[in-house]
Amino acid sequence: MTATKRWAATVGIAVVALIGCKHDHSHGDHPHAQGSEEAADEPEPVAITNWTEHHELFVEFPPPSPGKPVKYHAHVTRLRDFQAVTEGKFTVRFKTSAGVATETSIDGVARAGIFTPEGPAPTEGTYTLEMAYAIDGKTDVFECGKIVISSKPPEGNDEGGGAISFLKESQWKIPFGTAWAEERPMAKEIELPATVEPASGDQLTISAATGGRFFHNRKRTLAEGLNIKKGDIIGTISPTVAGDDFSRLQFAVEDARLERKHTQHELERIEPLVAQGVLPRRRLTELKHELRSQNAKLKSARRRLGRVVAPGGAGGLVMKSTLDGVIAHVMVPNGEPVEPGTPLLRIRGTEHVWIRSRFVARPVSELVDAKPAAARLATGERIDLAGGDARFLSSLPVIDPQTRVATWVVDVEPHVTTQDHAKDKARPNLAIGSSVVLSVRIGTPRTVLAVPTGSVIDINTRPFVFVQVDGESFDKRAVTLGDRDGPFVEVASGLEKGDRIVTVGGFDVHLASLMGAVESHRH
Repeated sequence: MTATKRWAATVGIAVVALIGCKHDHSHGDHPHAQGSEEAADEPEPVAITNWTEHHELFVEFPPPSPGKPVKYHAHVTRLRDFQAVTEGKFTVRFKTSAGVATETSIDGVARAGIFTPEGPAPTEGTYTLEMAYAIDGKTDVFECGKIVISSKPPEGNDEGGGAISFLKESQWKIPFGTAWAEERPMAKEIELPATVEPASGDQLTISAATGGRFFHNRKRTLAEGLNIKKGDIIGTISPTVAGDDFSRLQFAVEDARLERKHTQHELERIEPLVAQGVLPRRRLTELKHELRSQNAKLKSARRRLGRVVAPGGAGGLVMKSTLDGVIAHVMVPNGEPVEPGTPLLRIRGTEHVWIRSRFVARPVSELVDAKPAAARLATGERIDLAGGDARFLSSLPVIDPQTRVATWVVDVEPHVTTQDHAKDKARPNLAIGSSVVLSVRIGTPRTVLAVPTGSVIDINTRPFVFVQVDGESFDKRAVTLGDRDGPFVEVASGLEKGDRIVTVGGFDVHLASLMGAVESHRH
């Protein structure tokens, strides 16, 4: 049965008794007014519930009499978030094979979610009742079945709604949701403890390309746990210069400085004597050449010393990260001498991860054709792994023959986003080092009736599901559960395909069953 046919079948014959709203209503614009002697003689209103892909309609109105005004009380819920609509146009049409017999419309809500159009009913006969909600140029049409317009009073109908009344005003104020009970392929799942670690190919150790002293980048603190980008400078290696150690290089600088100072003083002494003709000009020229040579010698000595003591000094070898990731281990302190090939820094990537599970070995027959299904975080969040970018590295776990501990590794590759096809981090919530629960799907899937796990409410240790009979009435159904598969659980008995079940807010409906109507209509 298609969804459209199923929704039409839900309302079927529209002349049904109103269900559930057996409360005292203090405002006269609601079609019910039970609680008074006059109301006892009035016929039960017509109540219709219908769904489209985007909206739910729950409408109440008195049984129409030929040509008489009919006031409708229509509740329209937006299925995207199960909230009341706040604007739009609502239309009621009585149709025959020849066309529209009568049409009544109203622009705007009387209150959030509620439209109250009023118009005449057509003449006696059988009509197709159609209602429509329009907003932003889009229209949802609700096919409400056949309705008989007659001057005779309608016969009583003992068919009521569900035993639990939970009004729209209450549904709109809380997290709430409903869905059709559907059949889906299900397989058995088992859960295994696991930890998240970087994939072996997504780890990098940066080593010294030459001997010297390793100086950390002064603009970036190298510490475990810090994020680092590909191309970031981690530091420099100042190579050993011709085998000279630090003290010899210092002595060379000081010796060159003193020689230059002595020559400069000698030049200043004889320059006046040359001007007076006491000394030949050749002596002055020789001293100037000697001073230039000693300036170059001092500059070279200082440069050689700077290469050893100053990070990033002239000639220092710049070391960069070649991987986006997190610093896992800083292996050389700032300024320490290193040999060629000495490990400096270890980086672990975050895009490509492994989920490693260790558990007591199970019979191999239980794990044949197993596939990773999901990872559940400590927060309860479930991360789907069944999208094709996760796989076991081995078809069966590796078992230690001594300890009988099995190890199984799931490789979670980076994926491509569907919007811009740009490479993104594979699973941002799978933090390296975190503990997770790995769900493994085993066996051949079976097509069974299944519901979201959140729709099952445990009451006195027994599982129940709440079925929406109409817009404001619900039944509590005891169910027998089968296998779980991801966010769904099999229902072996107690529920039928096509039932409208409460997926969010079931416990609030349960409270309503304990307390009666949680809130009267205050329209």
